[in-house]
Amino acid sequence: MTVWLRTTLLTLGLSATSLAIAQESSADWRWFEVEVLVFKQAPNNDAEAFPWHPPRQFDARHDPISGYYAPNFFALLNDLPLCPSSEEALTIRPVFCAQANEVDPFGHPWYQPSRILSGFEQAPAQVVDGSGGDMMTSSGPYLMPAETHVFDDFREQLMRRNVGSPLLHVAYRTPVFTRSEGYTVRLFGGRNFGQEFLPSGYEQPPFALIESAAVDEEQQPQLFEELEALLSRVNQQEIQISYRDHGTPNPPPLIPERARSQRAEPVWELDGTLHIYLVGNYLHIDSDLELRSPQQVQFNQRELAAQVEQALQVDRSTSRFLRSYRLDQLRRVISHETHYFDHPKLGLVVQIRRTDLSARR
Repeated sequence: MTVWLRTTLLTLGLSATSLAIAQESSADWRWFEVEVLVFKQAPNNDAEAFPWHPPRQFDARHDPISGYYAPNFFALLNDLPLCPSSEEALTIRPVFCAQANEVDPFGHPWYQPSRILSGFEQAPAQVVDGSGGDMMTSSGPYLMPAETHVFDDFREQLMRRNVGSPLLHVAYRTPVFTRSEGYTVRLFGGRNFGQEFLPSGYEQPPFALIESAAVDEEQQPQLFEELEALLSRVNQQEIQISYRDHGTPNPPPLIPERARSQRAEPVWELDGTLHIYLVGNYLHIDSDLELRSPQQVQFNQRELAAQVEQALQVDRSTSRFLRSYRLDQLRRVISHETHYFDHPKLGLVVQIRRTDLSARR
C-alpha cells in the first residue's frame, strides 16, 4: 500500500468518525455529572522552587461559565424594536430598543463575553448556581444548580481551618467522548488581573497623555554622568555582570501606551481546562489549570549591553510579573469516587457521577 493511499484511508476514517459523532443526537451521547472544587492553598514556609511560567491563553471547546456570568441576550435583542435613527423625529421613543448593528447577522458579533467580563474586578461568584438543563436536547455542557453540590462541607472546612481559599465550586453535566475529540471545558475564577497585567504576564503600559509635556534637554542625564554612576556601582560591587541564565522572565517588549478607551482583556487568577474522556469504559481526567500570582521579579538579562542599561535604570531593574503555577495532571478515575489533585499552590477536587444516560448504548 502506497503512502498516499494509506494517508487517504486514514483521513477518510477520521472524517467518517467525526461526521458520525456530529450526526448523533444528544440522547445518544454518554452523559456524566461533574463536580469541581478548585482552591488556593494557604501560604506556607516551604522554600520550593517553581519555574517562572507566564500565563497562557486557553482555547477550550466549551465555556459555560462565561455564559453564566455574561448571558447572551441576542435573542432578546431580536424581539425588541429598532431604535430610531438620529434623523427620525419621533414624539415617543421606546424605552427598550435594539441598535441596527446589534441585530445585523452579517455585522460585527455583538456577543463577546470577554469584553463584558473585562469590567469585573473578580469573578462574580465562587459557588456557581446553574439553572440545569435537559440531556436529551442540550447541545453541550450545562451548569447544575448549587443544590446538587456534595463538596459544600469540604469547602466550608477549607475556610474554617485556614487550609485554603476556594476559587471555584461548580457542577455541570457534559457528554463524554474519546480523547481525540478534545471535548474540553474551561474553568476560571478568582481575581481579574486584567487592569494591572497583560495576558503575557507583563504589567500594563501606562495610559497615553493627552498632551506630551516638553522635556528640558538640560535635565536629561549626560553620558559622562551615566558612566560615572556605572563605574561607581561597579567599584562598590553593586553590579555583577553575568552571562548565566537566572531562570526569570525576559524583559518586557516595547509596548506602546494605551488609550483610556481601550478595554483590557480579562486575566483571571484561576484559569484552565478540564478534559474528561473515555478509553473504553474507563474515565480519565486531564487537568490543565493555572494559578496566577503577582510577584516582584528581576528580569533575566544575558547580554552585556542589556545588563548595563538595566543597572543604569535602577527604578526599572525590578518590576512586577504575573507568575503562573501550573497544575497539569492526568489520571484514570472511577465514577462516584472523589479524586484530589494536589499541588503546593492550588488543589483540585473532582467527582464524576453517572446519570441516566451514562451507559453505553
